[in-house]
Amino acid sequence: MKGKKRIINDEIKSRRVQLILEDWENLGEMSINDARIRASEAKLDLMEISNNWKISVIKMLDFWKFLYRQKKQVQKQKAAWKAPDMKTLRITFKISDHDLDVKRNQAEKFAKIWHPLKVTLMLRWRENHYVDIANDKMNIFIEKISEFYKLEWKVNKTGNTFSAILKILK
Repeated sequence: MKGKKRIINDEIKSRRVQLILEDWENLGEMSINDARIRASEAKLDLMEISNNWKISVIKMLDFWKFLYRQKKQVQKQKAAWKAPDMKTLRITFKISDHDLDVKRNQAEKFAKIWHPLKVTLMLRWRENHYVDIANDKMNIFIEKISEFYKLEWKVNKTGNTFSAILKILK
């Protein structure tokens, strides 16, 4: 829209035009002066749709309403192409099998709506001594959700937190 300049009203240079109404009814070929008179009577604008070497096709419309609708359509398209949010699931060192299944069900819901997933496990206090058990918990959970997600990178340990980024299987 920014690159295209619309030719409207007095900027139209053609002598002969084909006039189309707002509801796409074709009024046929006429002079530009007749088209301008009709547009001023209806209190509408003329906008050039296409320009041929002999005749221009112009449409009678409310130009500001047209721009508003076009802007709203662009906003709607941008909203539709928005990237899905990264969802995060936190599991703990002492998580039970049942709770791990509950987290698995949450991950399944996220996969159905195409959200990538980040799984974190934070060690606290004395749990820091059991890094190997925590790593096993992460791997067990990743194995449980492997039918929906695939591990993008290996499980990463930063400080006392394990994290894994998972992408959706297609």
